[in-house]
Amino acid sequence: MDWGTPAATLGGGGIAISGTVLADYLRHRHERDRGAEARRRAVYIEFISAAGWGEWDGKDRCALCEEAGAGGG
Repeated sequence: MDWGTPAATLGGGGIAISGTVLADYLRHRHERDRGAEARRRAVYIEFISAAGWGEWDGKDRCALCEEAGAGGG
């Protein structure tokens, strides 16, 4: 019996399954990283809003820096 064809079929199937598993793993990792980035951005925005750093006085520096005496000009 010629074992070449079944061996090639099993080898090809193994490669196909490995590729599918790898692609699925990378997709899940990308989605997880994107979710972490969105949470990090939300925390930054919440912190900046709570600290009042988002208040701009219309000049080249923020109002908070000027109150602290750290204004650069």
